[in-house]
Amino acid sequence: MSPQQPGPKPFFWVALDKAKPPKGRPHLHERFSGLSGRIVFQIEVLSQYLYVGSGILDLFTPPGEKLEYAYYAFARRNGQLVIPGTGIKGAVRGVYEALTNSCVSQRGRDERMPGSHQACQGIKKGEEQQAVLCPACRLFGVTGYRGRVHFTDATPIDQIQTTRIKISDLWPPRQSKGRKFYQSRRFQSLDMRPKKSHRYLEVVSKGSRFETTLVFENLEEAEMGALLHALGLGPHPQRPDEVDQAFPIKLGGAKPRCLGSVRFVPQDIYLVDATDPLGSLVQRGRLLDGLTAQLRQWLKNVGSLLDQKAWESFLQEAKPKNEPCPKEVY
Repeated sequence: MSPQQPGPKPFFWVALDKAKPPKGRPHLHERFSGLSGRIVFQIEVLSQYLYVGSGILDLFTPPGEKLEYAYYAFARRNGQLVIPGTGIKGAVRGVYEALTNSCVSQRGRDERMPGSHQACQGIKKGEEQQAVLCPACRLFGVTGYRGRVHFTDATPIDQIQTTRIKISDLWPPRQSKGRKFYQSRRFQSLDMRPKKSHRYLEVVSKGSRFETTLVFENLEEAEMGALLHALGLGPHPQRPDEVDQAFPIKLGGAKPRCLGSVRFVPQDIYLVDATDPLGSLVQRGRLLDGLTAQLRQWLKNVGSLLDQKAWESFLQEAKPKNEPCPKEVY
């Protein structure tokens, strides 16, 4: 391949199902039913770097330079590195939408979607009983309806040092073939000399670990199973008693430069006791024994909610590939 010829772009498309999203009544919040509680996860960075933007620019002097240059800072809360829970929720929701043939809740300004997969409409006050939503909107929420899952901000488990890298500028794809997701490939580093159409990012390195908690209310078992699949988890293909990381999830920014691949490692499950929900909540839920066995049960009980064709697409395309990521402007 000549130096001028850019490499294949590191994303893949999950085609929209020809069938309309299966819509139903949302679960309301006036009482407990089904599964409620929380799961503690470790988030481990698998790609060379992870960048989670804060919207803040700071200054530094690149090696060999005399002038200061701006870089995009990593997100912080009270001075501590953090991955905002809203960002985690959005990334997982995108995968969940694809795996459950839900509506396309987010799209580019010029992207067109079939009428069958247009975003669900918000719910007006007093119309909750009559509303119908796709599987993802019933679980993650929509305007006027609070979802039944959320993630806490992920904080570092150990001391994490940041570094700065340089990448070339990013542009959105010029076409749409369905739902777009990014692959996990090898990051190609650039020298740190300032250059037009390039930018600096503050990042954390491979192996960095954070901790977050998934809080859930009134989930059906099929919804929990599909949610675990959307976190990249699946039954181990060779060892039936284990849960496998089927593919990484992409968090943060600069995904076209192959940053942001992470895996979710479950640590503990706490469930609210349906016979005494208020007392159980005061005690922050009951710690569940047999974590792996419970996860496997939920992963198997997805019923018809999980789109097997979409799942196979992720298994094929989202797994790490030993291929270089493009580093030029495209």
